[in-house]
Amino acid sequence: MKDHFDYVSVYKAGGAVLEYGCILGNETVVFIKAGLGGNYLGDENKYLSIARMLNRCFGCTVISVSNPNNKYFDAMADRTILDGVVRAYGLEEPEFYFFGNSNGCNKGLALAATGVYFRRMILVNMPLTINFHKTKSLLSQIPDTDVIAVYGEKDISSPFAVFLERKHARTQIVKIPNADHTFTGKTEEFISLAEMLIRREW
Repeated sequence: MKDHFDYVSVYKAGGAVLEYGCILGNETVVFIKAGLGGNYLGDENKYLSIARMLNRCFGCTVISVSNPNNKYFDAMADRTILDGVVRAYGLEEPEFYFFGNSNGCNKGLALAATGVYFRRMILVNMPLTINFHKTKSLLSQIPDTDVIAVYGEKDISSPFAVFLERKHARTQIVKIPNADHTFTGKTEEFISLAEMLIRREW
């Protein structure tokens, strides 16, 4: 596996920097969003590993974006990055998929609400104990998107995951035994979750 992305760049706003890495592939485009405070590589390079795996196995174009806690960056910043990569690589009929972690899941739903149609979204340990009304509202705006909500059994939001199925008909819950919010000691299992984006049938 290569030890970095093919292309790394930044999006700037108000003096702040949003970093992202890209791997060029086919018109199946996967957008990865880190958890709050996370960078585009991820702890133990987990997002880079996901990107390389998806590109190697399925030929995907992958964009991995950091998630700084900064008021200058909202869903439109992610939308600008996504649109810019599609234009730069000349992708004429892209098909979009999403992989998010923790607060990155909420950012992904907000990105979808800007008009990006994700065929499938994997949301890992999306927080459900605060602002669930906002999450519910965003889910209602993507009725045709397949959502795979993954929760570690030790994650604080895991007991509430059933409410996602009630609010979004195309949601399936996947529970991971003995996994906590950060998948401590389970990085390889975390990386393997991304295979469900392309391989899973409904």
